[in-house]
Amino acid sequence: MTEVGGNGSRGKSVLVVTTTTFVLATIFVAARLLSRFVVLKHRTADDWFIILSWFIAFGLSFSIDWGTSKGLGRYDPDIPEAWRGSLYQTEYAFTILYNPALMATKTSILIFYLRMARNTQKLLRIASYVTMAIVNIAGVVLTFLNAFQCSPVRAAYIPNIPGKCLSIVTLYLCSAPVNIITDLVILVLPIPVLTGMRLPQRQKTVLVLTFGLGIFVTVVDVIRIYYLQQAVDSQDYAQGRLGTTLDLSWSTSSALMWSAVEVNVGIICACIPTLKPLIKQILPSMIADPSRNGTAKEISSDSQVAPDGFVEPAHRLSSSGHPVGIRPLPPAQLGGNQAEEMGMMDFLTTPGMDLHSGQTNTQDTRAADSTVYFGFIDMRRPKSMLKTKGTEAFKYCTIVTILFFLWGFSYGLLNTLNNEISTVARQTVSQTLGLTTAYFGGYLFGPLTVGQWTLRNSGFKATFITGLCIYGTGTLMFWPSAVLKSFPGFIISNFVVGFGLSVLETAANPFLALCGPAEYAEFRLLLAQGVQGIGSILSQLLAQKALFSSVRVDLSLIDVQWTYLAVALFTVVLALFFYYMPLPEATDTDLQIQSDDLGIYTSTTILTPRLPLIYLTLGLAVFAQLLYVGAQEAMSVYFSSLLTSLSKPHTTSSLALSLDNYSILALTTFAVGRFLFAPLCLIIPPRILLLFTFLAGIVFSTLTMSLDLTANGIAGPALVFFLFESPVWPLIFAMGLRGMGRRTKMAAALLTAAASGGAIFQFVMFAVQRVSHQTVQYSFCVIVALFAFGTIFPIYLNLVPGARHQVDPAKPMGLGEDELRHARGGIEASEPSTPIRRLSKGFGVVFEKIRGRGRESGEMPVVEHRESRRRSS
Repeated sequence: MTEVGGNGSRGKSVLVVTTTTFVLATIFVAARLLSRFVVLKHRTADDWFIILSWFIAFGLSFSIDWGTSKGLGRYDPDIPEAWRGSLYQTEYAFTILYNPALMATKTSILIFYLRMARNTQKLLRIASYVTMAIVNIAGVVLTFLNAFQCSPVRAAYIPNIPGKCLSIVTLYLCSAPVNIITDLVILVLPIPVLTGMRLPQRQKTVLVLTFGLGIFVTVVDVIRIYYLQQAVDSQDYAQGRLGTTLDLSWSTSSALMWSAVEVNVGIICACIPTLKPLIKQILPSMIADPSRNGTAKEISSDSQVAPDGFVEPAHRLSSSGHPVGIRPLPPAQLGGNQAEEMGMMDFLTTPGMDLHSGQTNTQDTRAADSTVYFGFIDMRRPKSMLKTKGTEAFKYCTIVTILFFLWGFSYGLLNTLNNEISTVARQTVSQTLGLTTAYFGGYLFGPLTVGQWTLRNSGFKATFITGLCIYGTGTLMFWPSAVLKSFPGFIISNFVVGFGLSVLETAANPFLALCGPAEYAEFRLLLAQGVQGIGSILSQLLAQKALFSSVRVDLSLIDVQWTYLAVALFTVVLALFFYYMPLPEATDTDLQIQSDDLGIYTSTTILTPRLPLIYLTLGLAVFAQLLYVGAQEAMSVYFSSLLTSLSKPHTTSSLALSLDNYSILALTTFAVGRFLFAPLCLIIPPRILLLFTFLAGIVFSTLTMSLDLTANGIAGPALVFFLFESPVWPLIFAMGLRGMGRRTKMAAALLTAAASGGAIFQFVMFAVQRVSHQTVQYSFCVIVALFAFGTIFPIYLNLVPGARHQVDPAKPMGLGEDELRHARGGIEASEPSTPIRRLSKGFGVVFEKIRGRGRESGEMPVVEHRESRRRSS
């Protein structure tokens, strides 16, 4: 019989690591209690929760340590039969205590955040309450699942009792995303508050690093998940519970050890921010800030912290020379920044302290200049996006183009994943199509709910961050779905990802269209959408060659979790980046003025006196966008099926390229099309290009449907179709948005929601094949019909003069009264535009001074008076 910790046993290492981390956690809890209960003589709810967490952590660590003496960490042949009952009991105790320990620790931290945010940070308070609810609801549910893992319950901790049990390893893997999400939220929530404080650099750095220690908890959680997955890879884990399958005690011991480390390290991180009073008593030199002036030092050294948490200096003079005897100290009496610095040094350990003295007001404290305070640095406040041009517009558009790459990458990843899910889970065709429908269903609800509300009320930056948060959550939701191979889980995950990306797109598309000269909106949007296509190509290559290469061999999706964890972490970093990056905004008033300067007014009607022309244009744009996305997605879904159906029966040997390579080629053609049409729209009016692309789409989809060719032959017109369909979305979006004035943001939401057409028409093609008993090739008649009806919009734009006036790219007029009088007389001060000049300006090669004002196109004379402009506003 092998001793504990002997050859082939992990017991000794599990015992040492678990005990060491618990002892460290005990030391920090004791230090916290001294700091709070003895030095400050004050205690709050977060202190009691950390004490509760310590007691639970003691039970959890003890159960693991006791388990190592009963065979935990050993192979099954080395575990005596007499030990198995005790081993099962310790494992069962651990499974019950793990989630309550995390609940108590995270609740303590979130209560601390609520004290930080008292009366000053409404968003932090709301986010803390929401996170606390998620932590506790998920914790309670998981605790009950662990407690009642077996039926009957005693089968979980008594050997040889017949019963039906859940796989605890599987349950832990499924619950991992909840832990990671809440860990990341707790890590990120205080950072904007801390970096926004007006503090000396040293103090602010210490604060951020102190709270940033929570990253270790997330790292430990990832390590724990890695060892859980190792246990899964070495076990037939679907059969039972801990200790019942071959060598599970050995394979899960590392995962249990890292679970204890996660709990204990979490307690340590929760205690560190509260230790300042104790450190100030023991090592005051660590707290003193040599950069502060004499007055501030005297106040800091002689001030006393009252039991209610406010600073009470004894005999000090304000900056004006008057005695200070009021509590709390008004900031003005300490001289502006000095009072703020002192308050921020003390806020971590003074419960109930009013943070108004330390909260930075970026508008009031620096109202005299054009800069804005963004945490550690001052950054120039950007002007309205409608006034940006040249390198400034290029800079902001490049930043936002990152988002286009992100959802292009996600789209390619999801397409590949959905195909692999279909193979592994043996889904039917309708179920596979359902995943796509769920994704585009998110596009219907996201823009019309969260997207438009956030964009109209909080602006572009807030919409970017909101969309990233929802998208990151959706990517992590794939994790438990992959572990369980759950079709409903994949449906929900696809919906949430589509919802988040649609919120992003509600802001990103109009940002590109509006940020910079209005006449180059189509050009900017086409380039950004081309970058989106590159993201799709790269993600599909990565998925096929690396990420999902093992899926087809092992028929398991469990490795997919690391891909989505990486994507989720990237979205967190990107959200923080956008929080600190000053981006230009555009108010509804600015947008209305721009529309008026373009000579586009709501008073212009068509058909009936009550139908404004801009609304008819928007309605037809949304209709065309809906049909186009439906056709695009139908072609994307059935392209491989078309090639397969036309190849030799039961083989793909007749294909010159593999199906995967044909898919990559289609995505490449799609991206090239957008880059190709970008400069063309600077030479040819976009409305003409749009009509041409629709007509070309009809022609090549008809050829794809009707030609009697082999798979390789039919791939030709299909790939050309991908080329011509590629610029349709950005062209429709830019033209549909132009001239909408104060309704621009709502119009952007409607145009984005039109992408929900991708949820419908692949099912129509499926019905043509199954109900009408037609071939896959014949079902492409649906795509022909979609493009035929979509042509209504470009025909309308080219035939109706008012529509041409609305959508043709033009510079804002900015006319004065004298110029308006000249305009009425037919005298325009516009500088004629040539295709070469538009092309050079679009690329930013030639920057010429615009001498004239007015529209480049003399199609419609300017006849509106400034008074009518006011009425339309």
